[in-house]
Amino acid sequence: MRKLYFLLFTFSICALSFGQDMVITGVFDGPLTGGTPKVIELYVIEDIADLSLYGVGSANNGGGTDGEELTFAGSAAKGDFIYVATEDPNFVAYFGFSPDYVSSAAGINGDDAVELFFNGSVIDTFGDINVDGTGTGWDHLDGWAYRNDNTGPDGTTFVIGNWSFSGVDATDGCTTNASCGSVYPIGSFTTTLSTTDFNQKSFSVYPNPTNTGSVNVVSASTSNYSPINVAVYDVLGKQVINKTMTSEKLNVSSLNTGVYIMKITQGKATSTKKLVIN
Repeated sequence: MRKLYFLLFTFSICALSFGQDMVITGVFDGPLTGGTPKVIELYVIEDIADLSLYGVGSANNGGGTDGEELTFAGSAAKGDFIYVATEDPNFVAYFGFSPDYVSSAAGINGDDAVELFFNGSVIDTFGDINVDGTGTGWDHLDGWAYRNDNTGPDGTTFVIGNWSFSGVDATDGCTTNASCGSVYPIGSFTTTLSTTDFNQKSFSVYPNPTNTGSVNVVSASTSNYSPINVAVYDVLGKQVINKTMTSEKLNVSSLNTGVYIMKITQGKATSTKKLVIN
């Protein structure tokens, strides 16, 4: 049974790193009839062969998660944008092209939150799913919010500093995006750091196995100067160490003999390693 727990936990940790291939980049609450177009914009960070692993859902008026309301289909290439809207005609009228998906999942006002799912788990969030956004810093009624370049995905915690906002009522009276005084920066998100810039070989952990009470954790990158965070989990999934490194040496003297999983994060790069304590 312990081996089964270990295998399942290892799979879940590794799966989350693959899930960082997509990010929420924009939300739009339109000025046309019925408050349309209502839009969720997403960006594909790396090629995705199976989009059915991903989906979105909206959380309305602080009522908590509604789960995955739309599951994507097909595949997507690095650099693609995906647009989800509640309807097609007003989206076309305002932006000049058709959305990729028409779904009630995009039925958001400026006070609603959005969740991006990978394999059933939330990997990115806009807004607070348990808070009505009216009057908050992320309120964008009759306006928009757009992710800042080179940020995200942010997991289950909304990072408001990673977003720019039009303000409330910014698009009132507008009929097209191009002619609006507050232009939604559609399809403009960029990222210079992709998940393939760092892979399992980008971090070294040694000695491993170890009986010395410590291991060295070293990044192979010569251009990423972000601090390295290391989380260590036992075979039951319990976190036993969580440390932001100030040197290459990680103290593991508190760990009993056995096998552990290390999740190593530097900037937007995440790697998992098996750690053996003798």
